[in-house]
Amino acid sequence: MTRHRRLARAHGAGLIVALVVLIVMALGALALLRSVTTGLLIAGNFAFREAAVLAAESGSEAAIEWLSERATGAELLADQADAGYYASLPMGMNLTGQADADTTALIDWDDDQCLHRTGVTCLSAAPARAVDAAGHHVRYVIYRLCRSSGSPDAANNSCLLFRSTAGASSNRGQLSYGASKRFQSSDTVYYRITVHVRGPRHTTAFVQTLVHF
Repeated sequence: MTRHRRLARAHGAGLIVALVVLIVMALGALALLRSVTTGLLIAGNFAFREAAVLAAESGSEAAIEWLSERATGAELLADQADAGYYASLPMGMNLTGQADADTTALIDWDDDQCLHRTGVTCLSAAPARAVDAAGHHVRYVIYRLCRSSGSPDAANNSCLLFRSTAGASSNRGQLSYGASKRFQSSDTVYYRITVHVRGPRHTTAFVQTLVHF
């Protein structure tokens, strides 16, 4: 009788151990499944992000084309809000559309009048471009990097300028620490292009480019 009781106890202990092992294996499988799912989600989000950044190139190219057609005239000396162009960079600008305590100006990327926020200036972006095959909505805004509109040579204005070297050099192909640089008398102003892209799964990307002409 005693022997049968010992066998029953041994079988009962083995069953408990087997159940514990099964529970541990099930928890491990669940953790592995969640890890794989999270990895796939991260990879998918990264792919959508990269696609949005690539889609921003069309906005940058359109903005550069718009600027190049007007670079030699006087149109760029004043704001053209309907085209998303501004001849000066306002202080307190938040390009993401999210206002904080120091924000004084926002870009109306969604044509919702910046949700009618009080205490901030709502500025227009360029008209929305045609939605591409992947479902990306692309818009841009251009700022001339100047303190105020008007001529960059005005006494009350200050602009970020590009200055290129000019003139032939007698030491072509050589490095010379004593060679002085000669600069062109006419400088060109920098323009900052900010492209906003909204794609599938609420993916949002901002890409900025500095150009001069």
